[in-house]
Amino acid sequence: MFFDLGVLLALLVLHGFLAGSEIAVVSLRKTRLRQLVEEGRSAARAVDLLRKNPEKFLATVQVFITVLGTVIASRGTPTIEHIVRPAFDALGLPLHYTAGISFAVAVAFISFGELVIGELVPKSLAMRASEPYAMVMGRPLLWASSIARPAVWVLEGSSNLFLRIFGDKTSFIESRLSPDEITQLLEEAGRAGSLDVVAADIAVRSIEMDGLTAADVMVPRNRVFAVDRTTPPDELKRLIVAKGHQRVPIHDEGSPEDVVGYIAAKDLLVAIVESTPVSVDELIRPATFFPESMKATAVLKEMQQVRIQIAIVVDERGGMAGILTLEDLLEELVGEIWSEDDRGVPAPVRKTKDGAAIVLGSVPIREVNRDLDIALPEGDLWTTLAGYCISLAGRIPESGARLVAEDGTVLEILESTPRRVRSVRVVKKKDEPAPSPTL
Repeated sequence: MFFDLGVLLALLVLHGFLAGSEIAVVSLRKTRLRQLVEEGRSAARAVDLLRKNPEKFLATVQVFITVLGTVIASRGTPTIEHIVRPAFDALGLPLHYTAGISFAVAVAFISFGELVIGELVPKSLAMRASEPYAMVMGRPLLWASSIARPAVWVLEGSSNLFLRIFGDKTSFIESRLSPDEITQLLEEAGRAGSLDVVAADIAVRSIEMDGLTAADVMVPRNRVFAVDRTTPPDELKRLIVAKGHQRVPIHDEGSPEDVVGYIAAKDLLVAIVESTPVSVDELIRPATFFPESMKATAVLKEMQQVRIQIAIVVDERGGMAGILTLEDLLEELVGEIWSEDDRGVPAPVRKTKDGAAIVLGSVPIREVNRDLDIALPEGDLWTTLAGYCISLAGRIPESGARLVAEDGTVLEILESTPRRVRSVRVVKKKDEPAPSPTL
């Protein structure tokens, strides 16, 4: 009996080591791993090889964990059942009762052991001590990957044989976490304190940014301050000082959509300081254009490579749909950024003491959902809170109108004009208490 229990415990511990190794190997920082490899540590080289071939690594872990789980269940359940059954027999219960109860207790015990010893504890330790954990498991996993290679080949081939019926195929690389699962893990790590809350929020925002386009992030055309290229220099100086923008788009005479470039306020300042007479055409810098459908992450990478701070977003006809700055992209990662001149500007989302919030109509739906923890739908015909309110009402709602979203959120129109919705009071649906059981 003690031998069987010892074997069972050893299998649970081995299961735990394998479960934690996946997190430990993935969590180890690249820079630290590179440093360990340069120091000549063989365990680090093994981990590096696993990281370079994640499919082999993940397949090995998955195969061995599955086999171990089966062995633990098949060997452990009869062992525990044999230990606990005499206690139930002593109670004088019918034979079929004691057999069923013993089996249930054995299943519960094995499940508890697999969850605690085989999953939760090792994964928690792997997150907190990823380096020593990965160094211990690196070489054994590399050896195990060679042993499991035939099994991986057979399993993958068998899966693809069945999936061919549905026109699909699979690989063990698909066992990696999905973006939604990674987001959930980051949020939980932030709440638990194992990751700084701000860092967790930035990481979540960076994952969510992958689904955004230039149109989602840009400042729309109706909110863009642009200047005609025929504007006299003195008038240009006055406008730029009054608006306070660092960069201003320039368009052809009478054609606001036909942007030809932009002017940097610092160029104009240099001309003023040096008392140099200049014209608008002399100050124009060439504009960079991106289509509305281009992914925001691709736009960010391109702007970094070209070293520009502002770009023009164009629609399918080539007209200006809006502008995009590096600040707009950065705000998608870290939240709203305020300057010294924004002291009198109302925050896009302001929470009130009664639990509601005052939200500007121009705020994107995704930001409203994120800040207020609600689930307003994002449609193809609208991206902002104002757009959603117009869709709900079927027209531009008047001030005082009360709309109810699909999830029960109440949207009260605070300020509206014949052309747009300016601000909305958002009241979250309160969770209704569960009904009392009737006797």
